Amino acid sequence: MAKIDRIMEHIKELQLGTKLSVRTLAKDMGVSDATAYKAIKLMEEEGYLETLPRTGTVRVESEKEKKIESITYKEILRIVDGELLGGAEGVEKTIYRFNIGAMTLESMKKYLTVGGLLIAGDRDEVHTLALNMGVGVLITGGFKASDRNVALADRLKLPIISCSYDTFTTASMINRGISENLIKQTIPYVKDITTEPVSLRDDGTVGDYMRLSEKTMHEKFPIVDAHGGVVGIVTPKETFGHKEGDKLSDIMRRVTVSITPKSTISYVAHIMDWENLPLCPVSDEGVLVGVITRTDILKALQERHMKPMETDTIEDKIIRNLEMEKRDGKYYYTGMVTPEFLDPLGNASRGLLSMLMSKTAITLLQNQYYSCSLDKVSTDFYEVLGIDRTFTMEVNVIKTSKLHSKVDVNMRAKDKLIASSRLNIVHTLDD
Repeated sequence: MAKIDRIMEHIKELQLGTKLSVRTLAKDMGVSDATAYKAIKLMEEEGYLETLPRTGTVRVESEKEKKIESITYKEILRIVDGELLGGAEGVEKTIYRFNIGAMTLESMKKYLTVGGLLIAGDRDEVHTLALNMGVGVLITGGFKASDRNVALADRLKLPIISCSYDTFTTASMINRGISENLIKQTIPYVKDITTEPVSLRDDGTVGDYMRLSEKTMHEKFPIVDAHGGVVGIVTPKETFGHKEGDKLSDIMRRVTVSITPKSTISYVAHIMDWENLPLCPVSDEGVLVGVITRTDILKALQERHMKPMETDTIEDKIIRNLEMEKRDGKYYYTGMVTPEFLDPLGNASRGLLSMLMSKTAITLLQNQYYSCSLDKVSTDFYEVLGIDRTFTMEVNVIKTSKLHSKVDVNMRAKDKLIASSRLNIVHTLDD
């Protein structure tokens, strides 16, 4: 490994917020100052380092290694319904750490690190300290920042925000916002797996298809018009029996579905199953930007199934507390109505019970398939459930095939039928 590559790998392994200089880096790595300087500049270009006024060069998180728990000042503004007082140029920066300013000024210094956010009340000297240490400020209680600190925030490009909530409420809101952010970002999207498209024009011929297929070793291609818009797809099935001079526009399979980079993988899997598409073009503002195959979807859903959510949804928390038993080919899940179940009238929410029956059936099938999604559900309610009532869900897989399952779920409490559900569930596609 070349010297400069070794230095760059060393920088990547540094803890976020670590300060470094050319001289120190050269000494630690046993290289010349010129080599260390070149490595620092390269890492700055790649986003692993950033030079801040009064602070120097520090290790920051690059776009390539963004953690899903990362959150920006802009998102904090939205979560706390805050007012941006200064440092507007830094609202897109990522926050790596949160601190609550409830200590003495001297004690606080050792906890503040570059890239953090300090949550504090009306403590002007604390705000100044945080900004000078490369930390943004969130002032609680509706207080404002001094003109001096606003000017400092603008100069350092570090946001200083004010919100009307108290410190405890603000911290709770941010914690909930990060949790929601985690859930959203663990959902696989089309943009995460899209491959570069190789396409054919609609005025091309079967001969063009054959040559491109031989060159790329692929058999399925999207067809675009003169403006790059998707008009169809072509596979060996469409070209079979046709001459090389035949127009692709005459034999292609027309595609009317609209898939964008922001579509979820589960939605695309459903569309490809419903439309029986071997290849799905991805468009952005009407122009082809990528393609997805069934193999791509299968791999993405496999990874998603193997990698658990970074945080629990309410349904995960409830299902984890259920006791499961198998009898006579049926599965029984037993649980108790807790406060999080309740609607405003004090009964278990019908929406939550319906979700619980659906999720339980899907969870059961996911032991056999990489991913399952609800296609159709019909639920009837007969009785209400109150707080602390014990209930049992009887899950019976009526019929299952390669791509679909039909499941009945009956919920009972002390032999009384509370609700019944009939579900059609779609499984992961096979290539």
